[in-house]
Amino acid sequence: MSATSPATAAQSGSAAAAVTVGPELMRQVMSSFCTGVAVVTAAGDGGAPAGMAVQSFASLSLDPPLVCFAPARASTSWPRIRAAGHFAVSILAEDQHALSRSFAVSGGDKFAGVAWHPGRNGAPLLDGALASVECALETELPGGDHTIAVGRVTALHQPREAGPLLYFRRTYGVYGTHAA
Repeated sequence: MSATSPATAAQSGSAAAAVTVGPELMRQVMSSFCTGVAVVTAAGDGGAPAGMAVQSFASLSLDPPLVCFAPARASTSWPRIRAAGHFAVSILAEDQHALSRSFAVSGGDKFAGVAWHPGRNGAPLLDGALASVECALETELPGGDHTIAVGRVTALHQPREAGPLLYFRRTYGVYGTHAA
């Protein structure tokens, strides 16, 4: 059995046929789960903004209001955001794929040419986002080559009606009637 064909083992019903779960196969299979795209930001050292794109953002609890996301342990932005102790999550709209790409790269000035304003907690809220969530860092848990960050929601903003920016099989897309 090929390590790139997990469906074959499932279809054959053979429990003896094992599939090796490597990083490339994991990326390939998990890219079949469509996600929204968000940017996590904070006011870093000396007030300089820090930010990174994430696909792992989710609501965790209503009472208390908690959200979570999973930055890579190798991230150079996450330590700056963690040190701030609070952050904002801007949920991107269908026309913000270029913005997502600029926050997905490592290094450089990710905020160059980006319109934003400070939230109540001082973290940058990206202009044009579908919604923004301001949080205080509640806890951080180990998660393999990532860490699981949990934030307590302190403020919510829903400034725009538009379709969401989606990510599916390593490409951007839009939802439903918003699709071209």
